[in-house]
Amino acid sequence: MINNKQQKDRYSNTTSSMYIKSTISNPNVKSIIQAVSTILHSQMQEDQEQGKQIPKTSELYFFSEEKYIEEKPEEFDEQRKLLLREPPSVDNIYEFMKALYDCAQFSPECCIICLVYINRLIAFTGLTLNPTNWRPLLLSSLLVAQKVWDDKYLSNADFAFIYPFFTTQEINKLEAKFLELLQYNVTVKGDLYAKYYFELRALFKGDQEFPLYPLDVTQSANLEARSADVQKQEQEKAEKLSLTYNDRQTRKPAAIIN
Repeated sequence: MINNKQQKDRYSNTTSSMYIKSTISNPNVKSIIQAVSTILHSQMQEDQEQGKQIPKTSELYFFSEEKYIEEKPEEFDEQRKLLLREPPSVDNIYEFMKALYDCAQFSPECCIICLVYINRLIAFTGLTLNPTNWRPLLLSSLLVAQKVWDDKYLSNADFAFIYPFFTTQEINKLEAKFLELLQYNVTVKGDLYAKYYFELRALFKGDQEFPLYPLDVTQSANLEARSADVQKQEQEKAEKLSLTYNDRQTRKPAAIIN
């Protein structure tokens, strides 16, 4: 969990002066998607105004779509490159999240957990949001959030089908890098979830436009337990892969007897 005494929550002050008028049906999910989109757009604008950029030598460049365009330039014409580099509007972010929701049918709680993870990644790494990394970051965070909260969730191959910019192998690597930079800290406690919930709800004028209820005591305990289980599983998986890799690097070839 983020140490609030050491790291200021970068989203905590973004809800004070923005209000959303929701006119979309099924607000349980769509309104919260709209709220998350507004928060991410505000943060991206702030980062861009401050001129913050991610150098290509940084680990964080792994999430930039520019990296993948450079690796397979023949797949992208100039018009598509320009579109990918264009700063998104709130509606652009909303439509991307909504497309993921339409296919994945994740629970509305996943939107809040997703925002927790992106904010945690910012706190741990100094990540800045920009036009070419917000989609991979959203994809990665929602993928992990759904594994934490939902009983049934899509595979990485399904997410590659939803957003074919990435292959399944690339999404596997995005998820692995996302977890690595999070230090596998995907545990979410009830009080932290509640903090994000109420900040998102504050974006709306009236509870009737944001009808998702806070988690009760049982649900909060369940979230903490499930996220802690996923954290343990991912840490064990990473350790096993690391040991396997190290073993391959240090194992000497068997002696050949003539």
